[in-house]
Amino acid sequence: MEKNDELMAVLLGEPSPEQAGDSADRYADAERDMAAVREQLRRIGDGLAQKAPGREESAPARSRQRGRRRLFALVASVAVALLGTGTAYLVAHNGTTNGESASAAKLTYEGIIACSSTVAEGTVERVEPAGGHDRYRIVLDVDRSYKPASGERRLSFTDEGANVPAYYKTGVRMLVLVSSIPGEGPETYRAGDPPYGESPPGAARDALEEGRQSVERALPGARGLECSGAG
Repeated sequence: MEKNDELMAVLLGEPSPEQAGDSADRYADAERDMAAVREQLRRIGDGLAQKAPGREESAPARSRQRGRRRLFALVASVAVALLGTGTAYLVAHNGTTNGESASAAKLTYEGIIACSSTVAEGTVERVEPAGGHDRYRIVLDVDRSYKPASGERRLSFTDEGANVPAYYKTGVRMLVLVSSIPGEGPETYRAGDPPYGESPPGAARDALEEGRQSVERALPGARGLECSGAG
């Protein structure tokens, strides 16, 4: 076995070779390497979590979800740089890097799409109280459904925060990703807002166009991915 074979065996949780010699030694080296990488990733994640952006006044749920997903994406990219494409494959297919299940939605944009029950673009028709403190129901008049490919003409979802009515103004056009993971708010891209930096500079005129580009790029790779955290 080559050294990469032992590393993949560790990543996949396969047992150590019973035979003595170079193979067993390489397996032990791979285990030590993985332990060191896990510790570094943990430290990176803890540090970034402390500096992750908080709730934006204009769109609290959107900023919360995007900040958290960017944190996971950066940690994933560090893992790929340290361990190579084998780790990238495992992460994208709900593999493990520390013995715990890793959801693709928290690491790649393809996974975000996979863990979205609905991805649609349209205009806000109305916003109404949905019970509870600062909880609202938003109704979107849909003219383009990305997921499912042929969705309903109207999309109803909830969001919370004192500024929700001001953000989801009637007639405003936006792209909405409604998460299928319990407790996660929607991710939105609103027409007229500045791009969030997810595309190269100048590639998108506003947040809506940027979101549209991100979704269209990710849709092919999202097909077939599973979302372990979906309700």
